[in-house]
Amino acid sequence: MTSKLLQHKWTEISENPITRGFRSLRISSECIPDLFLGVGNEGKRCLILALPDTKILEFTGIQKENLSIDYFSKENLLVLQLLDNYFFDLFDDLVLSLYQRICLMKNEDDYARYFIQTFHRWSLFFEDRMSDKLTEEEVKGLFGELLVLKFFVKNKGADELDRVIHSWVGPYDDGHDFSFDVYDVEVKTKNFSSLDIIISSEYQLETEIGKGLELYVVSIEYDSETGLSIKDIVLEIKDYIVSNLGDTSVFLKALLQKGLTLSNIHLYDNFRFKPMEIVVYNCCNNKFPKLSRSNIPNEILSVKYKLRTSLLDEFVINKISY
Repeated sequence: MTSKLLQHKWTEISENPITRGFRSLRISSECIPDLFLGVGNEGKRCLILALPDTKILEFTGIQKENLSIDYFSKENLLVLQLLDNYFFDLFDDLVLSLYQRICLMKNEDDYARYFIQTFHRWSLFFEDRMSDKLTEEEVKGLFGELLVLKFFVKNKGADELDRVIHSWVGPYDDGHDFSFDVYDVEVKTKNFSSLDIIISSEYQLETEIGKGLELYVVSIEYDSETGLSIKDIVLEIKDYIVSNLGDTSVFLKALLQKGLTLSNIHLYDNFRFKPMEIVVYNCCNNKFPKLSRSNIPNEILSVKYKLRTSLLDEFVINKISY
């Protein structure tokens, strides 16, 4: 199932008769559960899961800001409905993600449970929320992290996609920006003409016991005309995740930690950058110059310093040019 095919199926529904309050169309003949696309009397799009007669739920419907789920016991249907058509595109992402996960499930307990869990997991992304706006420096830093995430998802292989998405922990402000099984990654974003990066604490280049640490320095230039916005990169990553059967909700949840949703991310379109290069350094080399918690006296706290990247050539392990 692709986004293009899904769009075509939505147009086909308008030609179908109304049954049980919905115009509906089976999503795919390959899908083992009886999963249907639907449109209600008020033109609201929905996803319908028809349960077998042997499966009776004890479930009360839930309505969130722009998404609802209901159980019609007489027809034995679970219906997940979009309440605001502004979120058409995001609802398609939900449909594709859910379809990919339950398509081959045979156990009705498993796919009914996952259907309900998907509602709970995705409902936050449909809220019209707006927290304090990110500063220009925060947008710049996020741009660098997204650029590195894009590099990882496209170079680690589709079979590792979900693991890579889960590795992006920067938005949670907990430890390093990426956390893999055997190494962590710290990302710093700077202007291309700048020689220095700022290390803002003694923990940013601290290695975890038993793991390596790589420093990714992303160099960018401001370009208001042809540069990329964070929305451009987010949509590219999201589309790649969808087309390669990854879990979009994990990515959207990470963005939400910064107050970002697909409906408000356009507010930062005025910040546009041109990627120039990414240089990767091995921070575990004993000679790598750094002040970290493990190599400074306990009496010294709240360290902040500059690191001159032009003097770190011997520690370079990779370079990506744009």
